[in-house]
Amino acid sequence: MSVEIAPVRFKKTPVYNRNAKCKTQVAVNIGGARSSKSYSIAQLYLTRLNNETGKNFGITRKTMPALKMTTMRVFIDMLKEYGRYREEYHNKTDNYYVFNGNRLQFFSLDNPEKIKSTEFNYLWMEEANEFTYNDYMVFRTRMSGPCKKGEFNQLHLSLNPSDAGGWIPKKLLAKPSKDITVIHSTYKDNPFLPRDYVKQLEGLKNIDENYYRIYALGQWGILKGLIYPNVKNVTASQWPTSFDEVLYGVDFGFNNPTCVMFIGRKGHDLYLKELVYETGLTTAALIKRLDDIISPSDRSCVMVADSAEPDRISELCNAGYNCVPADKSQNSVKAGIDFCKSQNIYLHEDSVQARTEFNSYKWREGPDGEPMDEPVKYLDHAMDAFRYPATYLRDKCGLQSPSDIVKGEQAKPSEITSPYMRAVLEQGGYVGTMQDEMRDY
Repeated sequence: MSVEIAPVRFKKTPVYNRNAKCKTQVAVNIGGARSSKSYSIAQLYLTRLNNETGKNFGITRKTMPALKMTTMRVFIDMLKEYGRYREEYHNKTDNYYVFNGNRLQFFSLDNPEKIKSTEFNYLWMEEANEFTYNDYMVFRTRMSGPCKKGEFNQLHLSLNPSDAGGWIPKKLLAKPSKDITVIHSTYKDNPFLPRDYVKQLEGLKNIDENYYRIYALGQWGILKGLIYPNVKNVTASQWPTSFDEVLYGVDFGFNNPTCVMFIGRKGHDLYLKELVYETGLTTAALIKRLDDIISPSDRSCVMVADSAEPDRISELCNAGYNCVPADKSQNSVKAGIDFCKSQNIYLHEDSVQARTEFNSYKWREGPDGEPMDEPVKYLDHAMDAFRYPATYLRDKCGLQSPSDIVKGEQAKPSEITSPYMRAVLEQGGYVGTMQDEMRDY
């Protein structure tokens, strides 16, 4: 017995319409920040999941942690928002969803063997520039799912144009092809953006020409002058079981993301993990998130937060967290970055948004194109949440390297050479010293 399913109705941008009308085998969505390209493709896949039957859908990113934290979560939330989600249809172990006789598989290419026997009708490569040209060609060979007369299979790619020397512009789009449609978009295609965010994007024109070209205009560029080019990814199995010191960093936001970073120090090695990266969080909601993430025994660890929000710092302290204000004195940003660059930085594989920021965090350029001693103030929420506690480590005893800090008892004001940290201590804040024993985490 067939069951009629009501159509999905939602607000659409022009980017959705261009993708819905596209009839080529490959649709390459190249756009600036918040142009609605990814959300529009998600809407399109939900529409086809709802309206068609007997089809195999795939949504992929290069790694599974990145997929789970971004596109997979967005799509599942969209299913719930439009009343198309049923718990019994969702296989959370194998990461697929069945609906209306269709199967939608969420997968990564951590292991290419995963898709060798799969045939897709629709496949979406999110953040396509993370993949290789060989990955793309493997996907093309899997676009062989059976379909009815008049129907066609389709591969979607979505990306920011941040690598003008990459395989997408140099190989895939080097010559026009009747099989490929390029769908270009910018923030102007998204009428639902907050005005403050639009002003931030447009303001990039006066800050960094390359950033403006990539993130505002959606045009190809190359991010040069990266501040942290040597950050290493670590898997869960490579993550240390103990640290010399554990701290947390908080960059407050609301319309912009609130970010909380875990910092674990082992000698000159800093291990970072993104714990929270979310917009729309009140302080009460943030505390609830932290209570779910941080065990009561670890809430005595120093948490260094944006000093521009003293009321929110007080709320965190009242909730039982050892929260202190970050050093935002003159030249603190450059000095903090210099210290961070002197350490070995390891980023947990689950830290998707932090990885994105590390890959784009760069120095401003002067009129002559030479780097200035100031970072571009854009996509820096995780960068600030990292720098705050790292700078705290540097300033804790007025030393230049956290590995030089000697274990001991609570420090005295006369022993603190940093004026900032001495002021914190004299005002009743806890400066502390390295734990006498290694901390398990």
